[in-house]
Amino acid sequence: MSGGSTPYKMISPLRLVATFCVLAPMVAVIAVPTYNSATPELGGFPFYYWYQLLLVVLTGVLMVAAFWAIRIDEGRRRQARAADGPSAAGTLALDQSADDGDTREGGA
Repeated sequence: MSGGSTPYKMISPLRLVATFCVLAPMVAVIAVPTYNSATPELGGFPFYYWYQLLLVVLTGVLMVAAFWAIRIDEGRRRQARAADGPSAAGTLALDQSADDGDTREGGA
C-alpha cells in the first residue's frame, strides 16, 4: 500500500458522534444518584419520573442521530473506496465471499 492510510480506514468524527449518541443515555441511566430524588415536582410527579420520561425521548433522538451519522459516514467511505479504484473494491468482495462459509467442493 503506497500513499499512506486511506480515509475510510480511519475513525471519523461522525463515528465518534455516533458513539457518544449511543453511550450518553447508558451513562445517564447508570448515574442513579443524579436523579434519585423526589424533588422538584413537576405537575405533581416527582423528578425521578420526569427524568425517566425525558431520558426515553432523548434516547430516541440520540439513536436517530447515531443512525444518520453512521449512514452518512458509510456513504463517504463507499465513495473513498470507489475513488481508490477497483482493486480496493475487489479485495473487499473477496474478503466477504471468503466469510460466507461456503464449504462445498466442486460447486455441488
